[in-house]
Amino acid sequence: MKKIIIAVSVALTMFTSTQAQNKTYAKLAYTVAPVESEGLTISGSDAVSTEKETKFKLKIKNNSADYIIFKPEESKFIINGKEMKPSEKWVVIAPNEDDWKVINLKGAGFNSVTSYSYVLEGLYKVSSNTKGIETPDFRLPVNKNDFKTGNFNVSLNKVSKETEATALKMDVTYNGDKIGFVFPDKAGVKMPDGNEYATVKSRKSAAIMLTKGKSDSFTLNWDRMQAKGKTMDMQFAEMLVKWNDAFAEVAPEQMKPVILQMVINEAISK
Repeated sequence: MKKIIIAVSVALTMFTSTQAQNKTYAKLAYTVAPVESEGLTISGSDAVSTEKETKFKLKIKNNSADYIIFKPEESKFIINGKEMKPSEKWVVIAPNEDDWKVINLKGAGFNSVTSYSYVLEGLYKVSSNTKGIETPDFRLPVNKNDFKTGNFNVSLNKVSKETEATALKMDVTYNGDKIGFVFPDKAGVKMPDGNEYATVKSRKSAAIMLTKGKSDSFTLNWDRMQAKGKTMDMQFAEMLVKWNDAFAEVAPEQMKPVILQMVINEAISK
């Protein structure tokens, strides 16, 4: 009798599970538990599936002193035992910063998938202490609009030089066989008082990453400067941009994979 009860219980469990898996929703929502790994906090939110797509907002918080590269095309969804890869742009995250990207997968029948895994296999790190390429100073006002350093070609796109503010927009192309990194925040400017002043940090001066033949732009900004209590007039002063370790070629170190589990949230699934 006991064996019969157990057998019936197992059968009911299997039947209920099959029903849940076969049930379809107009929109199916998931709960995603965050994961801590190698100085990263990785989380997912707004995870949903409809009949023809599944997507979620992936957030990576970098708690380390390294730069983090995420290559989404190396990651994969594992849905009902089948592996599928997304196609999204790379993400670069500075030390102690965070960034996010919506990961989207097109297909069919996703509104009946009550749970699946997302495997981040495309995580890499680059030391923030990476030695840069020795690069000559860039003079302002300019006497030459472009220069070459290592496998980087750099040119001045726009300059604004006023009494209390200077802004440069630079275009850069990488032609090497590794990965080219540009760290605008590492650049400074040497003023007539002999001191070097750091750039003003902003989103537009964040680190950029380039593969062979690729181009991008970055900005350098300096605001009001004082020397011995007097404001320096940047409109007329000769300024020397010191590149320091702003340009570097690297071979990133791959990190171990991280797995996010998407589990149906019955309360908000429609």
